[in-house]
Amino acid sequence: MKRKSLLSMLWLCLWTFAGSGQAKSVSTRINLGETPWKFTKVVRQEINLAKDAQVFLDGKAVSVVHDGDVHSEWKPANAPEGGFWTVDLGKAVRLSSVKLWFDTDRTRFAEVKLEVSADGSNWQTLSEGKKLCVLHKEGDFTTVGHTGTVGYTETVTATYLDLSFKATARYVRFSGLKCKAEQGQDVPVTLSEVEVNPETEQDQGQAEAMASLSFDDTGWQTVGIPHCYNEQDTYLNASTGERCWRGEAWYRKKITIDGKDRGRMFFLEFQGVNIGAAVYVNGTPIRSNTKVEQPEAVTHVGSALPFVVDITPYLRYGEENQIAVRVSNAEGTFFTWPGFGTNEGFGQAMGGIVCPVYLHKKNKVHIPFDSYSPMGKWGTYFGTVSATKDKAEVRFQVNVENAGTEACDVELRTYLKDAKGKTALAFKDTRRAAGGQTVLFDRTGVVEHPHLWYPIGTSGTPYLYTVENEVYVDGRLVDRQSRPWGIRQITWDEDFCYVNGEKCFLRGFGYRNNYPGLGAAVPTAFWWNDVARIARCGGNTLRVGHQPPFPEVFEACDRYGILLVVNSGDNEWALKDEPAITYKREYDRDVMVTYRNNPCVVIWESNNGLAYDGEKYLPSYTLEQVKKWDYIQPRLVQNRDGYPPEWDKDEPVVIGYTNRYEKVEGSPSWNTEVYGTNWSGLPSWCIARFDYDNEKEFSMDYVENYFDNMDKRACGWINWMLAETYGEGYTIYLNGMRNQKSLGSCAMDGNRFPKLLYRIFEKAVWVPFDERPGVALQSHWNFRGLQDVDAWSNCPYVELFVNGVSRGIVEPEARTRRCTWKGILWEPGTVKAVGLDERKRPVCEDEIASAGEPYALEVEIEEPAPKPDGERFELKANASDAFVATVRVVDKEGRWCPFADNQLRFEVEGEGVYKGSYNFYVTEGKPLEYHAPGDTELQAEGGLMRVAVRTTFNPGKITVKVSSDGLRSGEASVRSKKI
Repeated sequence: MKRKSLLSMLWLCLWTFAGSGQAKSVSTRINLGETPWKFTKVVRQEINLAKDAQVFLDGKAVSVVHDGDVHSEWKPANAPEGGFWTVDLGKAVRLSSVKLWFDTDRTRFAEVKLEVSADGSNWQTLSEGKKLCVLHKEGDFTTVGHTGTVGYTETVTATYLDLSFKATARYVRFSGLKCKAEQGQDVPVTLSEVEVNPETEQDQGQAEAMASLSFDDTGWQTVGIPHCYNEQDTYLNASTGERCWRGEAWYRKKITIDGKDRGRMFFLEFQGVNIGAAVYVNGTPIRSNTKVEQPEAVTHVGSALPFVVDITPYLRYGEENQIAVRVSNAEGTFFTWPGFGTNEGFGQAMGGIVCPVYLHKKNKVHIPFDSYSPMGKWGTYFGTVSATKDKAEVRFQVNVENAGTEACDVELRTYLKDAKGKTALAFKDTRRAAGGQTVLFDRTGVVEHPHLWYPIGTSGTPYLYTVENEVYVDGRLVDRQSRPWGIRQITWDEDFCYVNGEKCFLRGFGYRNNYPGLGAAVPTAFWWNDVARIARCGGNTLRVGHQPPFPEVFEACDRYGILLVVNSGDNEWALKDEPAITYKREYDRDVMVTYRNNPCVVIWESNNGLAYDGEKYLPSYTLEQVKKWDYIQPRLVQNRDGYPPEWDKDEPVVIGYTNRYEKVEGSPSWNTEVYGTNWSGLPSWCIARFDYDNEKEFSMDYVENYFDNMDKRACGWINWMLAETYGEGYTIYLNGMRNQKSLGSCAMDGNRFPKLLYRIFEKAVWVPFDERPGVALQSHWNFRGLQDVDAWSNCPYVELFVNGVSRGIVEPEARTRRCTWKGILWEPGTVKAVGLDERKRPVCEDEIASAGEPYALEVEIEEPAPKPDGERFELKANASDAFVATVRVVDKEGRWCPFADNQLRFEVEGEGVYKGSYNFYVTEGKPLEYHAPGDTELQAEGGLMRVAVRTTFNPGKITVKVSSDGLRSGEASVRSKKI
């Protein structure tokens, strides 16, 4: 798009914002991400001055520690450990960091005193004490087991102590060097490299320059928001590995605020930035309220946690204003590294402004946002005190802030309206608010004969009311807020969860905040479609691993009736010591303040396994935050892998386990991650989606596990996961293969093609016959000889037909709902399973057909499923929206070829950008980008493939063309819409 048209689009958007016909007293919001932003990565080139310097140990020259090889160890022979090391740079230099390298992974902590001097006489101490070392990773991941769980750890070939500072010095001295292992025991000092890095021109005033209004960003890339700056670094041609680009990046956008809006307040709402962000307005940074000390200006730290900033004090009215956002997903940049919530295999390495950014205009008297950091405020808290079908007691707490200097009388009107717009409850109160004061309105009322919110799998529906809050000053409406909300009461006994008094078994899936080719910058329709997939197969619970879902997922779960188990952020066994403990407390607080109004939230998850050493972040700390922030009807806290230590026995707690289950008497317990293992080299219960030979055995293992856990009084069961994700392909598979890109235990592949297991949940196990009769056949009918044909159904009976001829009626096995017809002689054609009711009348069916040789490619643009209320998603020309195109390999009659593995070539024409997808297995001898996102060649898997395509800022036609040698090509088109 030409620069002139980009500016015109932005000008039109902002003109509408500032000069629309809406009353100036009512707050407004625009999506800033739907117009262009400027973007660039910052690639820092470190220069090791120690390589050309003189290095001494107690006055004796040592060369091995500055030879440029981090694997050449210095070992003390006659020299004492803990002596004085001195680096003479030859002249005074402005320095930024010192790194001490240690070969292998033995040294995880180092204790040292670091000093610098300009003249060799006067020394300045810059760092002292024990510090955590950075892991230097090479090669792939390996498997490791901890207390009955399956995880993985990076292959670490070296570690280093990174000491960052700003000082001018000729001499660098460190002393008292001691090394410790992971568990805190002493290990020999085996220093392998000393690195002294100068401050470069990039470092000197770079942040101030790049944040300023005058900085020239014309050469930067133009992007839309959401944006993930390493979206193409996943599903690479390697089984696992820490390969996502990590580093610093900048986003810039100019906005103009009309002079008529002087006296109004303006806020920026960021729904998700990974991992650290510093927001600047006209060169001035907006600082965080975290208690963690930061090396530079920082606004927010935390993956998938929304935050809001007040930009009013920094604006210039009637002229351009520069918004600049400094973002990093890397250690050792401008913010203090949390030490958790950063694991690539858990989808936490995704960098960028990965969620929408909104600009809000408000009156000085307004309801604050439900986002505690960095402003330290919250707006609303709605809760159900008690609920029955006859009546519900509800409590509404609303803060109103008077950010002006003059006192005023604030009137708050609150309405609870049903789905038809009828008012079920109303409040009207007036409070005096001094200038700079926030007043709390706390009201409790009773709703007669309420419509209660129920999750899937219970007798009711996820009914949502609307809570409307209106703020008046001197009879004038100055702020209005409206949001959906559900009345529901969640209780627990020693075994189970109850929603509105009805037992609710928590069944569903795990999840990651990413998508092949798109990273974490996933369009709204994709989030909603995944929640719809859970609902369609009868799942009622979603557990996102190691971080909260993004905001759209909460809304979708509210509407579909999916319960959310919410974690504010962690890795496995990682929550220990500072700054992790302080960060985690703040994350717990922030996620509760933001999402406590959502009826879908059922559990606050404290951790994914307690740390093995150090000062641990305990589940009781999460409980403290619950009592402070979620007190109306507190959700329970979950501890993973056993009963939590130092826990008040009078407090209920949920016990989750990883890929195993045991009943903890007195506490509801469940299997929060069910996936394949490979203990002692035995094959795991994992397969690729197109591994049809093993799909029955694979599926039945999970179905049996599900019922086994239910028999033992589990309160729930989670299949890990809904869809394959990158970075966990470390197991041996049922077919004996390994070297995959993902876990293989999921109900769908990464492109959301369902496995047989998903269809069994949908048609036989999780959706009851009375709700929706269903039957699911095995995946294909391309065989030879005698075959056992299998189907699964929730119907009382199932009849099998081969080419129209009945092969008998079977009553499904009572437990697993499996039907088997043994010894069926294969013949080409069709196989149909017909579900029958009690009177053996047909009520549903599923059919598969044998296929001939691959002949052609069929291409279809997938249309997103509408929301439950019928609202449809439009494909927007905003450079961040996307769609998927599905390719089917078919024979001459148009029948799907289940074993086709043809090489497919993709081409996108028009106003779209190809993002692609991935192949499940690693191809040896090929580069990392082979059959990975961005590669226009992919191999058909089981006769199918699906790729992602992003829009541009230009509305128009987008055509996806697919070709393959020896096959008839295919194509399909779609049009993106002007915003």
